Parts: sequence; structure tokens; C-alpha cells
Amino acid sequence: MTIYIILYGLLLFSVFFDTEGVSLKSKKEILIWWVIIFTLFRGLRWDTGTDWDQYLHVFQASRMDNIFNYARNGGAISMEPGYVFINAIVKVLGGNYTIFLLLTNLLVLWAYYKFSVTNSKTPIMVFVLIMFSTQFFPVRIGIAVGILMIGLFDLSKLNVKKGLFFTFLAFTVHSSSIIFAPVFVLGTRRFKPSTNLAVGVAIGFLILGETPLFKTFLTTISENIDFLGDDIAHKFDNYLDFDIVKKGAIIAVGGMINNVLFIILLFLFGKMIDKVLKISSYKESEIYFTFLFNTFFVFVMISIVFQGDAMAGLRRLQNYFMFAFPLLFSYFIYRNKKIYPYLSVFLTFGLIFYALFRSYSLFFGGYPAAHFPYKSIFDYAF
Repeated sequence: MTIYIILYGLLLFSVFFDTEGVSLKSKKEILIWWVIIFTLFRGLRWDTGTDWDQYLHVFQASRMDNIFNYARNGGAISMEPGYVFINAIVKVLGGNYTIFLLLTNLLVLWAYYKFSVTNSKTPIMVFVLIMFSTQFFPVRIGIAVGILMIGLFDLSKLNVKKGLFFTFLAFTVHSSSIIFAPVFVLGTRRFKPSTNLAVGVAIGFLILGETPLFKTFLTTISENIDFLGDDIAHKFDNYLDFDIVKKGAIIAVGGMINNVLFIILLFLFGKMIDKVLKISSYKESEIYFTFLFNTFFVFVMISIVFQGDAMAGLRRLQNYFMFAFPLLFSYFIYRNKKIYPYLSVFLTFGLIFYALFRSYSLFFGGYPAAHFPYKSIFDYAF
């Protein structure tokens, strides 16, 4: 666990270099070093990370002639052709699984880097928030998110066709990413719902989530989707994993706190954007701010609707809307430090608190045994 603490501790510390006194060139250099370091950390691992055996097997079994018909888990679930193609092309070019991990993690981390430097005046803070908001070792869904984010470079010049193109490429790696397409198209309209209305809807669903009606609704969906085909039905059941008898939709205390914090942030971000858009010099950034608010609203609603451990599968859809939070949170800190300098310490503490809050989930949530201890290819070579 020591190597994780050192790397993520230094990563968090690098936020203090994200000041106006540090040039953009220097900030980029710091981020490039982090891209290199984490590419090596993630790419040189061995038998470390969730679903290691499963994805190693996928790599070994992928070929150019089974891109469109490869199925994992004994043929129960078809694998997206884009992901199989990436595995197969690495093998064709003579690479092994380590090369595959290095290349895919470099792609994902480069996407984080470019997304941060093209969308924020505080790129180090955005990059750090992204790193703490994602998993130690991204697999299919992480690669899909990275590809999707390429279409979101420089949001001030939002290009719908470009965004949809990279959403389609992400879809070929993980089919669940298709959910981003309609949200992306609708979110780019110059329309921001009332902050109070958005917060009211979020609170309403937070309450609704504890009712028997909501639990019955989810169960009914899971029992009547066979018309979509066996493959889709199997995937839905796999993601839902909803036990109405044992767990229902009961909200754990941790989940409730998490959702309440998201709603508070939704309110704060919304009010901030309302004030910013009243300033004439920011009018040209309207599409940027409204898109981020709309995306963050969807992010929050996914967390609220799919509550509890039993809904963790569907809650992973949050990954595709995660990028809005780092941009809004970093801008919230940047702007309020300028307006209220005396709150600088408090705002910095807010960032550190989030990092520590997320660290608990990263270190102790999910499957700690899959991550600790960290093992690399060198453990086996020497």
C-alpha cells in the first residue's frame, strides 16, 4: 500500500503549484511527468487490479478474425469489437499484455492531461480531481471514458459532431457509453434549468428512492427486458444485480451522505454559474457553463437513482459524466479564492477533504485484495 500512498500523496501535493505565479508551461511539464509516472505505475503492474484474470484471458484470446464474435464468460456476454480490436492489434504488432496496458493507460492519461489544459486555468487541480475521481487501474470503461473525453477538448468551442464521433468510438469499447450521446446533444443546447428546480428534482428522487414504489419499478424493469434480446437482457441483469428481498433500495448512511453532498454542490455550482452568466464578458462562455451544469446534474441523478451497493453496476454510468465535477469544483475554488481571499484556507481544505474522502473509497472500497500489495512485472522477472 505504501507505493499508492506516496504516489497519490505527491499527486495531491502538486495542486499547490497550480497558482497564477506558475506559468502554464511549467504546469504542463508537471502534468506530463504525472502522465509518465502513472502510465508506468499502471502499465507495469502484474496480477494487480480488478478482473485481472478475465482481461488477461481476453487479451490472450483476441484475434483479428474474432473481433465481431468474441464472447467472454463462457460465451454468455459478447465483447465490444473495439476493445477486442485494440487487444488483437497489439498482438499483431508483437506486443504482450504489458504493452497493451502501457498503451491504453497512456491514452487515458493523455486524454486527462489534454482535457485539463484545454478546459481550465487550473489544469493541475482538474487533473488531480480526475485522478481521485476514477479508479486505480481503469479497464474497459476507463478506456471508453478516456476516448470520450478526447471529443471534449476545449469545451469553449464545443463541436457536436466531434463529440458524437468519439462517443461512438467509446461505444465500440464499452457499449454503456452510448448513454452519453443523447445527454451530450441535449446538454449542448443553450439551456440551463433553474438551479432551484434541479435541486428540487434531486431531493425528490432522493426521497422517492426509499419508497416501495421505486423498488417495484426497478424490479419490473429487470423482469421485462427480454424483448431487447438475450445479450442485452443478460447485461442488464448483470449490472442491476438488484436483490429486492435482501437489500431493496435502502440507502446506506455513507450513500446518503454522498448524495446529500452532491446535491449541496449542485446548488453551489448552479448559483455560481447564474452569477457568472450575468457578467457580459462571460456570455461567450455560456455554452461551456450550461453544458457542465447539465452534465453534472445527470451525474448527480445517476448517483441518487441507483443507490446502494446493490445498484453499483448501474451507478458506474456516472463515469461518463464525471468530467463535469473536476471542472466545476476547480473553477468554484479558483473563483471564490479571488472574490473571498480570506476563505482560501477553507477552500483548500475542501479540496483536501474530497481527496481524502475519495481515497477511502479507492483504498478500501471494492476489492482491496485485488490492489494490495502492488505487484509489477519485475516481481516475476527478478
